[in-house]
Amino acid sequence: MRVFILFFFICGSLNAQGNLGVNIGLNDDNFGSIENIKTKVDNYNLDIKNSTGFQLGVFTEIDLITFYIRPELNLIFSKSKNASAFSSSNDGSSLLDQTINIAEHTYKSTEIQVPIIFGYKIIGPISLFGGPAFKYSLSNSSNFDLEEIKDKYTLSFLLGSRIKIKSISVGLRYERGLNTKEILILNANGANIEDANVDLTTNKLSLNISYDIPYNLFKKKN
Repeated sequence: MRVFILFFFICGSLNAQGNLGVNIGLNDDNFGSIENIKTKVDNYNLDIKNSTGFQLGVFTEIDLITFYIRPELNLIFSKSKNASAFSSSNDGSSLLDQTINIAEHTYKSTEIQVPIIFGYKIIGPISLFGGPAFKYSLSNSSNFDLEEIKDKYTLSFLLGSRIKIKSISVGLRYERGLNTKEILILNANGANIEDANVDLTTNKLSLNISYDIPYNLFKKKN
């Protein structure tokens, strides 16, 4: 509930001077990798990574001539698929003498995100922006048996640029979690990867399209 309160507090304070809008985006997620495998085989060809996601949301943007402030409220759906190769022995024998096993991990999550974006217009329709993003985990699922995620709130930072022409803008943004989020694997579907964990730290690239709702839609007709 705190993310909702934060968003609506900002909107209530600034909306009188700004525009409202909607946005959608496609995400290239890089999370859910299997880490700390003691017998991991590096440089093994694993053409299996497939991490995709999308988001939709609303925003209000306050224009301050050269700068702008843009709080958003987004619903994010993410899915990642990762794999790691590991050997059945740890005796230092050559790779040809070892049995190579593959651990495949699939992870899905649904989150609420509230970014507070601060932008700077550099030239014409082009601007650069950055700011913190607060997230709350609504649900998640994994094909592994993972340790329970106790802290559902996370903080990340995003950077990006956009091109805005009239009411439509297209932006590219990178988001990185500020706190490392590694979860212990309790059972990896029979794979022997004791003491390994899954890295759920936010690390993604997003392509977003936004539309400013015409401001006269909110004005009362005489």
